[in-house]
Amino acid sequence: MRKIKLLSATALSVMLAFSANAVAAGSFDDASEEEIAKAVVSVLKKNPQIAYDALVKFRADADTKKAESEKELTPLEQKVADVLMDNPPIIVGALQIYQQQEEQKKLLAQAETYQKYAEDINRAELYAGNPKGKFTLVEFFDFSCGYCRQMAPRIENIIKKNPDVKVVFKPVSFLSPNSELAAKAAVAAHNQGKFLEMYSGLMAERVVNEPVIDKLARNLKLDMVKFKKDYASDETKNILQSIKATADKIGMKSVPTLVLNGMPLYAVEEIQLQRAIDVLRDGEK
Repeated sequence: MRKIKLLSATALSVMLAFSANAVAAGSFDDASEEEIAKAVVSVLKKNPQIAYDALVKFRADADTKKAESEKELTPLEQKVADVLMDNPPIIVGALQIYQQQEEQKKLLAQAETYQKYAEDINRAELYAGNPKGKFTLVEFFDFSCGYCRQMAPRIENIIKKNPDVKVVFKPVSFLSPNSELAAKAAVAAHNQGKFLEMYSGLMAERVVNEPVIDKLARNLKLDMVKFKKDYASDETKNILQSIKATADKIGMKSVPTLVLNGMPLYAVEEIQLQRAIDVLRDGEK
């Protein structure tokens, strides 16, 4: 019964999309099921949101427990409902197309947002690689994120293999209080030209705390007086707040988040990262 109600709701929505004149003239009254099916498919292809709207209406009706008598169909609407009952993939296909279109809209909106805040995204508070690199890869990450730990060696290999790439690192701290400790240590090490080494060391640790940070800093032979001063400084705090503000502006919801030359990069494997850079490089020739 619930399936019939859904199909009826879809039929009503489809009928609204048909030409009023065609319906009024009854031009579909004598149409075969095949002809109606073709017409329905044509309507749903042009406006797949109809199927989604019907699903929303169906759920709303279910919530309000509307009487079945309120859903009586005209003979023509019943024909459309029968076609949909016999061919449920029509609805499934329309919903899939609609979902794809909505996802494309989201991706486009995200790309536009990244372009709008490109200057903030590319600001190199912390970086490694070529400071004047032709290509800029940005990583928003959290030192407490397992996926970010997996990404770390891939990012390091990208730096080694691509002398024309600058990698900008933007640590955020929302998974653990220890994330902020690690981020402050990374900034302090960056001030002594040892960011990448500290980054690698921190990412190799399962748990990061101040004793671990102190050990890593000493192993890197950092000036410990300067390191501790920078670690606790307002300047370091301001840098991390600036990075968080950028993450908020672009609506970052997960880590790692990658951006290549101002555009979102949906890649997790090193080969995917390298391919994206190669495509940009080939485009420069």
